[in-house]
Amino acid sequence: MEHINEIVNIIIAFIGQLGYIGIYIIVTLEYSIIPIPSEIVLPLLGFSAFHGEFSLLGVLICSTLGALTGSILCYSVGYFGGNCLINSIERRRPKSTKIFKDLKFWFSKHAKITVLLARIIPMTRTAVSILAGVERLSLIVYITYTSLGILLWNGTLILAGYFIGDNLTVISSLVKKYNILCILILSIILIIFLYLKFKKKKNNN
Repeated sequence: MEHINEIVNIIIAFIGQLGYIGIYIIVTLEYSIIPIPSEIVLPLLGFSAFHGEFSLLGVLICSTLGALTGSILCYSVGYFGGNCLINSIERRRPKSTKIFKDLKFWFSKHAKITVLLARIIPMTRTAVSILAGVERLSLIVYITYTSLGILLWNGTLILAGYFIGDNLTVISSLVKKYNILCILILSIILIIFLYLKFKKKKNNN
């Protein structure tokens, strides 16, 4: 925890020096491949907005643009790097093999929903972005669903900080619970969606 606090302090100092540009850079890095604890940083930015250091709208816009930039960078890496990149990652990190296998399965069936849901899971969002590029998913479709997921997730974290304050313990606990709850709710929605789609297809036949 002490190590994380040091990282957070460095990030906050960096943002303090560069302002909105700093927010954009940090979130861009976090949504690409650098593991920055956004579940702590974004609520703190929301708290700063509450005290007038930043505007709430400015934080939301800069974090969204940064997240979208990082996601597009990963998409581009997948688009131009192809399966060679995934094979390289799997060799270096054997545990990622199952992740990519599961993602490829869901991606082949439900690319849009996979891109949307992946925004709430830190390492998975990077893998899905790369996979979207590898599978040549339409850039417009990718940006649309990625933006929606980013707004939902970043907005939740920033607003949590805005309304709850700088109590990192409470916010971190809520984020963990929210993450699990969110996945459960979205899974239920996905099941209902698939059922209705299957039922409609059956009726048409």
